[in-house]
Amino acid sequence: MFRLLETALRVEPLEGDGLTNVLHLVTLADGRKAVLRQPKVARDLPKFVVPGAPEVLAHNGRGDVLVEYVEGRTLADALPVSDVVWQRVGEAFAKVHGARLLHNDVNLYNIIVGDDHATLIDWDNPGQGNPLDELAAFEEHLYLHGAVLPPAFWTGYGHTPDLFLLRVHRIAGCIGWLASEDWQEWEDDRTLRPELLARVRNWRRLLTSWLADQLRTDLASAAEVAVLHDRQRPEDRHEHRRPQHSQ
Repeated sequence: MFRLLETALRVEPLEGDGLTNVLHLVTLADGRKAVLRQPKVARDLPKFVVPGAPEVLAHNGRGDVLVEYVEGRTLADALPVSDVVWQRVGEAFAKVHGARLLHNDVNLYNIIVGDDHATLIDWDNPGQGNPLDELAAFEEHLYLHGAVLPPAFWTGYGHTPDLFLLRVHRIAGCIGWLASEDWQEWEDDRTLRPELLARVRNWRRLLTSWLADQLRTDLASAAEVAVLHDRQRPEDRHEHRRPQHSQ
């Protein structure tokens, strides 16, 4: 596969492998640690050099990558974290967005944190787009882990966007994700461990519940606006008026 692996001191499965990759922790001959990431389905390599991303030590045409190992814990495992760490997470996002790039897979297992650092990992699909889409997706993944974006994140990020607009992007992104083929692909993946399959099913349930709550809230708000505008409740209005658009 890679020449660096021929002299490796140790290659062992990495606990907590992702939904789309098989991971191994590699101890190289010179003592450095690296992660061997093998996609379950062959894919093209990223086309961008990303600021702040772990160094790629080797790769091949199938999409296998040997990448620098980052010490720390995933944000998913580390929650709750200090304001200092949240600021570092915000700074990591700002560095990428400042280069007009998106990570495009900002789930909490792709963020490694320590006492005072944060690194985005697993750069399978970097691209260009609207940073609000990525921030909304990150907020959504935090929701799936029972957390919210704290003010310290925005301090590190450098500014706070329009939160109403961020919510609109999150609703649109949630609809898009629920309508995607991801869920069926995970359901059909016979290599997926039971606990990962349970995580996927719980995520889908939570997203569906959150989206339903948003739509109910929006519809209720629209009705309230109509009541205030007309100064009467819908049930008190005369029900026999002519249609506004006659035939």
